[in-house]
Amino acid sequence: MDSADKDKWYGKNAIILKPSNIYNLIEYECDGEGRCMDYILFPGIDLVFMDFNCTDTFCEPVPNKDILDIRHYKQGRVEFEFQNNKVFHMREDEFCINTFSNILSSPASYSFPFGCCSGVSFVIDREKIDNNTIQQTNAYGIDLKNIGKDLGLDIHWYISKTPQSLLHIFSELYEAKGKESLEYFRIKLLEVLYHVQKLRSEDRYVERYYSREHIEIVKYARKCLVENLDTKIPLEEFVAGENISMVTFQTIFKQIYGDSPYAHLKKYKMNCAAVRLREQKESISQIAVSLGYSNPSKFSKAFQDVYGILPKDYRQQN
Repeated sequence: MDSADKDKWYGKNAIILKPSNIYNLIEYECDGEGRCMDYILFPGIDLVFMDFNCTDTFCEPVPNKDILDIRHYKQGRVEFEFQNNKVFHMREDEFCINTFSNILSSPASYSFPFGCCSGVSFVIDREKIDNNTIQQTNAYGIDLKNIGKDLGLDIHWYISKTPQSLLHIFSELYEAKGKESLEYFRIKLLEVLYHVQKLRSEDRYVERYYSREHIEIVKYARKCLVENLDTKIPLEEFVAGENISMVTFQTIFKQIYGDSPYAHLKKYKMNCAAVRLREQKESISQIAVSLGYSNPSKFSKAFQDVYGILPKDYRQQN
């Protein structure tokens, strides 16, 4: 991407720096930290490492151009909202290919339900690829102009659990970030594209889209649950009078947070307990009561379920 495209791609709240002669550093003005490292591998082809620790919502560019985006997330969860107010989530170790040529299949914004996310993206602007790059990739049997055409990307994204053939390549990319040369990352690009050409449309997930209204009900419920750890709130309270069924509520909650509401809350409580066991001198009984456990033995069992060790032994070791 040239400098004008970069301004459009990253948005007005992004500051583009050049600390290295092989990559740009993009820092976002946000409530926390947002950073991307952008390597220009070939004309029209960028490799972007993404690291966010914030809860901001970012506008996604809608260039309406023939841009192919190949992404993988190793940590966190990303919430994409589309032009029709439908929402879906990508989870860690999921892999996707999408195009920005169709405004309806392009997200309008994205955010991070867990407040953090790390991933990598190959951005291929097929209008900017030069003949020399096409000839070089053709020598390896890679057709840049038509790659992904059989996956129906103009209608929907290709999303799947990351295939084993690609998983180790992405792992190597994360390890090489900020360390390796452009030549190294160009080789990794060729490896990724080689395997992408072998993907089959029938292996993709069926995307699960939900309405913004339902998403907000679930997020509000989760907020109430974690702000009242000493109280057991029935889930029925959150769906009463709302245009959402309990089944849909539970499904969306798991889609966003990875567990059922009570399983998620249990892990959240035990993570809080672990911090307090390490950093504070409260008794185990005091911690248990503050997290809604009137019986310390039930708290100890719950902690052991999550951490594999009793609270007293965890405190002693840490």
